[in-house]
Amino acid sequence: MAVHLHPLLAFLSVVVLVLAGGCLEGSPAPDDRVVRTITPSEASALIEERGDDPGFVIIDVRRPDEFAGGHIPGAVNIDSAEFSEHLNSLDAGATYLIYCQRAGRSSGVRELMREAGFCEVYEIEGGMNAWNAAGLPVTGS
Repeated sequence: MAVHLHPLLAFLSVVVLVLAGGCLEGSPAPDDRVVRTITPSEASALIEERGDDPGFVIIDVRRPDEFAGGHIPGAVNIDSAEFSEHLNSLDAGATYLIYCQRAGRSSGVRELMREAGFCEVYEIEGGMNAWNAAGLPVTGS
């Protein structure tokens, strides 16, 4: 009987390690992934809370000319048309806040990041239009 328990214990150990290991080293388990849309005020609170964290990145997925016309302070620009080319250079274990002008392009980027296994991605509902309507800070305009 003890001979048959060893393979079972080995199998259960592997299952526990996989579940505890999460989607990336030191990251939440796949069930704990956060990939969702948030309001501009929630995004502003997230920036206030995590803005100094090097593992927190704000990505504007609009064209460079749109970005130059005004963007969220601290944002980097990766055009949605070229985003897949940059995907492998991003840390899938970091936290991302993404947006575009109206949330059309960023929703596609959000899904691309979800499929690639990113653990924490927030998309601003309504994009820059909603951010501006809420009177939140903009730089570069």
